[in-house]
Amino acid sequence: MQRRLGLTLLACALLVAAFLTAVGRLTGGFAHWTFESLRRQQARNGLMHFPAMDLVDASGRPVHLPAGGNGRVTLVDFVYTSCESVCQSLGAEFFQAQQQIQREASAVRLLSVSLDPVRDTPAALAGYGARHRADAGIWTLAAPRTLDEGRLARRLLGVIAVDDGFGGFTHNGALHVIDPRGRVAGIFDTADWQRALALAKQLEATRR
Repeated sequence: MQRRLGLTLLACALLVAAFLTAVGRLTGGFAHWTFESLRRQQARNGLMHFPAMDLVDASGRPVHLPAGGNGRVTLVDFVYTSCESVCQSLGAEFFQAQQQIQREASAVRLLSVSLDPVRDTPAALAGYGARHRADAGIWTLAAPRTLDEGRLARRLLGVIAVDDGFGGFTHNGALHVIDPRGRVAGIFDTADWQRALALAKQLEATRR
């Protein structure tokens, strides 16, 4: 009886140890208790890169983003045009960032990538852009060419988008600062667009 109890306790201890090891890996040594916190730390540590993507913009033109960056500093968000909540907030923040970029003649650019390439046709993207007064010379709105390409990019960046059962998505809204070589230099809340833009301008200044 005692031997059986001892084996049971040993098995439980091994299971607990395995669980703690797995949790430790997922939380960066228990330093981060949410996935969003962990991915933001990875960005700050230079461990996250924007993947290569082939997109179609609001004019129906192809847009290729190479894996090593496109030589520009870019603020990137992920939206879908039928969203009436967080995506509209993201659009409003990008419009404010666009205004500041225009005033300062900054070389920083904006990119909104669709979470819904099936329904976000060029016409739908153009409508979203018109709603938020997007300047096509500064702000590109585009959708991945395929669903799989969009899913792969989101997985590599840790962008979560879950079907909400009503034709939309529950997703983490954030602004991603991408440096000229494609590295994700920072991830910010939507309300922190000024901090995101400040980092982008700092990166742009060091590029010259």
